[in-house]
Amino acid sequence: MMRAVRWHGDERGLTLQYDEISKPDLRPGWVLVKNAWSGICGSDLHEYLHGPKNGPLTPHPVTGETLPTGVGHEFSGTVAAVGEGVSDLDVGQKVAVFPSIMDHTCYYCKEEIFGLCKSRGFMGFSGYGGGMQEYVCVERVAIHKVPEHVPLDIAALTEPLAVAWHAVALSEPKPTDIALVLGAGPIGISVIMCLKSKGVERIYVSEPSTNRASRARAAGALEVFNPIETDVVAAIQAVSDGLGAHILFETAGVQSAIDAAFKGARGKARVVGIAKYAKPVSIWPNEFNKKGLSYIQSNIYTRKEFQEVVDAIASGLFQNPESMITLKVPLENAIEGAFEELLRTKDKHCKILVQSDSPSSGKSV
Repeated sequence: MMRAVRWHGDERGLTLQYDEISKPDLRPGWVLVKNAWSGICGSDLHEYLHGPKNGPLTPHPVTGETLPTGVGHEFSGTVAAVGEGVSDLDVGQKVAVFPSIMDHTCYYCKEEIFGLCKSRGFMGFSGYGGGMQEYVCVERVAIHKVPEHVPLDIAALTEPLAVAWHAVALSEPKPTDIALVLGAGPIGISVIMCLKSKGVERIYVSEPSTNRASRARAAGALEVFNPIETDVVAAIQAVSDGLGAHILFETAGVQSAIDAAFKGARGKARVVGIAKYAKPVSIWPNEFNKKGLSYIQSNIYTRKEFQEVVDAIASGLFQNPESMITLKVPLENAIEGAFEELLRTKDKHCKILVQSDSPSSGKSV
């Protein structure tokens, strides 16, 4: 038996529960991972408040599972055992887990556009468990080796950094570009770190929260505009000879941010949408048609990009990624100490990590 935090519920809503469940069986060609750390994503909070959106009410086409399912898709651990046919992994190897679930056969899977697979899913929602339990069993292809010198709590940041890495790649940044990041939550901070890793220095951020603004500056933002007090469009024009930003990243998920992105962009700029929206927003195509803007929605990263992030963490390319971690909580305190803490004091935190291999203590670490 093992400890786990899982989604429970039906079409009327979801709850989180701390359970004792069976340890997963080791399958041929698969890998048993002893989980270490798992982050909480904005999509986890959205599921907690408004789900089920991702938790399967009917058998998932790949996993065959329905609720209750495991929680956590941003996670790291060590190899506990390898299944028959797996010969390139040693027990104890540090790993980050690629959480996307797909059918492996469709056009989009073969193109590594996993977010468009009709059978898509995610560990932490759709089955195969998640990072907030002591063990998971995953396909060998989902395992990314982490060098020994990289701490496992930092390795757990691979997934959110990969989201930003993919988005930044879509913007085709040049070191001379002026960048505007709208929103300084975990993904906004990750975008700043990825831009810095690409040599971009003139990074501006729009963020009303004092705590988040401070983290954005620490991550490398040149200046942070408070959209409640400052006209963000005028501010970005003032630092760009009246032209606007070359590349813009919408991570806030609100109408005012997407408006500012289009209005604050110079001609031929690239606007990348990363946010998920709780309600519909309006876009007036004439606003970006007349400037010849490229508007790109960023979907899920590829396996190659996921590995690039592991390599970037290992090489020190990211500046102080550990600064994203604002709280660590043991598994048995994940619901009250992590999920509820984020809902109570969201602006206080960037990334809360849950320690799946922690001894039972009930205290934050």
